Amino acid sequence: MSVIASKVELQHDQDREAARRAAVLAGWRRQSRRIRFMRKALPATMGLLLLMMAGWVATRAVLSAINAASGAGAAIHMTNARFHGRDGQGKPFVIASTEAVRDGLDVNKITLTAPNFELASEPGFAPRQMRGDHGVYFDDRKLLYMDGHVTFQDGKGARFTSEHATLKLDEGSVTGNSGVSGDSPLGHIDASSYSVDQHGDHVVFVGNVHGHFVTDQERGQ
Repeated sequence: MSVIASKVELQHDQDREAARRAAVLAGWRRQSRRIRFMRKALPATMGLLLLMMAGWVATRAVLSAINAASGAGAAIHMTNARFHGRDGQGKPFVIASTEAVRDGLDVNKITLTAPNFELASEPGFAPRQMRGDHGVYFDDRKLLYMDGHVTFQDGKGARFTSEHATLKLDEGSVTGNSGVSGDSPLGHIDASSYSVDQHGDHVVFVGNVHGHFVTDQERGQ
C-alpha cells in the first residue's frame, strides 16, 4: 500500500509541477503578447500624436491666415477727409472729401464722396480746382477719377463742366470722354470730349465743337 501511495503522491506532485509550469508558460506568453503589442502600439501612438500636433499647427496657421485676411479686408471709413501730396512738378495739392473709404484689399484705392481737388497755381492766381459728385483716388499712381457734375477751374477765369474726368497728377493732365461745356474770358465752347495737358496750359476740344469767341467790341461793352 505504501508503494502505491507513494506513486499516487508522486503523480500529484508531477501534475502540480506541470500545472505550475503551464501557468508560468501561459504568463510568459501573455507577457510576450503584451510586449509585442506595446512594440507595435507605441510607435503607432507616437505617430498619431505627431500627426495631431502637425494638424494643430496647420490649423493654427490657417486660422491666422484667415484672421489676417479678415483684417486686411476691413475697409477704413473717414469723414471730412483730406489727402495731401505733390504733382509731377512738385506743386502741392490737396484732395478733400465729405466721406472717404480706403479699400481693405488695395490700400492705395480710396473712394470719395463729393471730392474737391485743389492744386497750387502761379503766384497771384487762385488755385486750380476740380470737383464732382463721386471720385476714386489711387495714391500710388497719383490718379484721380471723378464722375457726376464735374467742374474744372484753372484759377485764371476759365471754367469747364463735364460728367467725367481723369486727372493724372504726375503728368498734369485732365481728360474726359464725355460732353464738355466751358466759359473763359475768351468766350464759350461746347464739345464732345476734351483734354487738358501741360499742367493746364494746353486745352484740346474734340468732336462737335461749337464756340463763341468774345470780340474786342464785346469785351469793351
